[in-house]
Amino acid sequence: MEVVPDDMNNLQQYASDSLDHVVGDTITSVPAYSGFAAVKSGPAQLTVAAGRIYNAGKVYALGQSTSYDFTSILPVAAKKIVIISGWGSESDTNVTQRNFLIPATSTPQAPQYKPQPVALTHARIANLGQSTGTESPDPQAPVIDPTLLPIVQVLLTPTGISSVTMLAANQVPSLQDVDNRLETIEAWEAGAAPQLVSLSSDVQRLSNDARQKTGSNLTGRMLARIAVLESKNGIPSNAADSSADFFLDTTSSDLTNPLMNALTREGIRFADNGAADAALGLFNPLNPLATVAGGVLLPAYDPSLRLSVGPQTGQIQLSSYSYATSTLVQKTMSRVRVRYGTEFTVCTNSAYWQSGKYDPITGIFTLPNGDVFKAAFDLTNGVYSANSGGLSHVAVRLQQFWTDTVSDPYWDRITVTNQISGTQVAETFPVGQDMWLQSIGLFFTKIDAQGSVNVVICQATSTGLPDLTQVIAQASLDQPHLQLAPAETNFAFATPVYLQAGKRYAVVVMTGANHFVASADGTAFPGGTFFTVVGGAYAQGDLTKHLAFNLYTCKFRQAISTIDLNPLQLAGGITSLDILAGAITPGATSLTFEVQVNGQWISLAAANAGALNAGGSLPPLLPLHAVFAGTPDVQPVLNLLQSNVHVSRPNTSFTHMALPRTPPAATSSIRIIERYESFDPNFHTGKVTIMTGAGYATETQPSSYSDVIASDGATERTFVFNLGAAVTSWVTKSAGTTTSALKTFHVAWRKDWVL
Repeated sequence: MEVVPDDMNNLQQYASDSLDHVVGDTITSVPAYSGFAAVKSGPAQLTVAAGRIYNAGKVYALGQSTSYDFTSILPVAAKKIVIISGWGSESDTNVTQRNFLIPATSTPQAPQYKPQPVALTHARIANLGQSTGTESPDPQAPVIDPTLLPIVQVLLTPTGISSVTMLAANQVPSLQDVDNRLETIEAWEAGAAPQLVSLSSDVQRLSNDARQKTGSNLTGRMLARIAVLESKNGIPSNAADSSADFFLDTTSSDLTNPLMNALTREGIRFADNGAADAALGLFNPLNPLATVAGGVLLPAYDPSLRLSVGPQTGQIQLSSYSYATSTLVQKTMSRVRVRYGTEFTVCTNSAYWQSGKYDPITGIFTLPNGDVFKAAFDLTNGVYSANSGGLSHVAVRLQQFWTDTVSDPYWDRITVTNQISGTQVAETFPVGQDMWLQSIGLFFTKIDAQGSVNVVICQATSTGLPDLTQVIAQASLDQPHLQLAPAETNFAFATPVYLQAGKRYAVVVMTGANHFVASADGTAFPGGTFFTVVGGAYAQGDLTKHLAFNLYTCKFRQAISTIDLNPLQLAGGITSLDILAGAITPGATSLTFEVQVNGQWISLAAANAGALNAGGSLPPLLPLHAVFAGTPDVQPVLNLLQSNVHVSRPNTSFTHMALPRTPPAATSSIRIIERYESFDPNFHTGKVTIMTGAGYATETQPSSYSDVIASDGATERTFVFNLGAAVTSWVTKSAGTTTSALKTFHVAWRKDWVL
């Protein structure tokens, strides 16, 4: 049978087409990517891993990582967005000389060949490129060609890369992920199906109850109380519907509307005209007054022995107890927020943080990188708990000076979870004085040939057991670093951990190896209790022995330390500072930020309100330092890695666009009230219009408005809209102006009703 070159090529083409059909028909037919994981590899450097691009069934591959250096395109004062996008191309490669038969001069007995170059490989190659947006305080992503597939979004600031975001919407779906999601849905369905089946009978029972006399009376009393509340708020009894927005979050704001140019931050406020964000940083890394451990800034200290449990009288074979996999949930340092400047006027709606409708922890303490908080719900009635899930949130609102703190040093709203396999023993101990734990020393009487050891510090439960869901520190050492007793093996924590007076903590030793640790007699440490794990749970405390260990804390070299931080700068001048950072300030200590204005250091405090811009000055550069005050045993600390400083200068006008408002029936009579606080008609204007029609493109001015001056001096302005034709929905547009960025006001709330 004769075989021609096209036959061989067709074999490859048929296989290629078949695979393309399988990919396009079963995986994805639209452009998508897989891999290309992007990580920040330097201050302004990005590394994108290998990956693949899927398009119309074809798969294009890039086998090596790609590096980008954005140093030359960093913004001067604001921000930029860079998009890393991909596309596919095909090329013939691996060109090699091959002999080709010359039919004209060849015979079967004497074939003649001529070498010719030929490509042996037809490759589909994935390509990556970058597109850079324009610099702006509110940067927008660059417009890219529709043939390109956006993969990574990079936010640049003057100091480097601020955030790296994978564009997951363009990622090819993984069958494993789909399977996991399906298993989750099936598990939910298995538990929810019986309840859903019985739901109809529950609805019928509720309906019957509502028809009863008691239910009717209760409903009547509720409606009467609502009528009283509406009357107190000036809403007439013939109002068909009413609503209110206190602007503590953006749930009622249309952030995608191109006309939106306002901040929703305890009221409607002027958006930034200029702004810059940067993490807190140590100005002089060699500052002898400072120590940075794991990204946490502390005043300089030396390790000091605080507690020693001994003498050593026995040994504990760690492998003699139950082997299991333990899940550790490590809490993270809680945060503090300090806001100072002319635009931070006090808003009366801040009290509504405790109303149960809003989550103050997420609303106040979220960093610009968008870290995800676990929501805290009151399980009784499904609203946000007043103390934010057990956290004591303290908010202070003074004119031009706001602070928000959380009394718990470590919170579980942001956690890190990991698993460790092995056996474990633990020793709980009480803490009588505040301290910063630097390391734990253990004594190994026998060391196995291999196997690491993990030491965990966690809080104890109310019954005194170690609680691995409340871990606050971990340290690990490999077998070569273990020392044989009497030498001490020191487990130093990456960051010193705060132990609070009056609480009980546990030292948990975990390993999968056959190591032996020294023990002390049962009478050596009356305040401690030794625990082992048997059958996957902690056994009753063993009072005959204790874990022999040394506890080392930080001994601070001086009581007060003033540490210079990186200066703050903003082209055009600064009017406001917003510092958000992880921090722990024990009761006997204080942490104060100070900036230098006109050669004089002023603390960010209510007593210095207005000092930043005294005389109308707009300083473009502010030296910054932090004052740590405490004792040799306890000091405040500052988490530089989990921090952000936002310096800004407001616009002189704002426009706020609400989400569409749809009453239960069409109306031609609308009333809207807005409360203006810190409002001075000599400098400020405030106005409301409504947008109706197709696409809400028709703007309607109010028929009239009237002002009422409240007892606290605020202006409550009522806008009357008498429309020529009834509308089924509208968008509320709020606008305001000021004659100076140093004299701002805010909209505390908005209420509306229809007749």
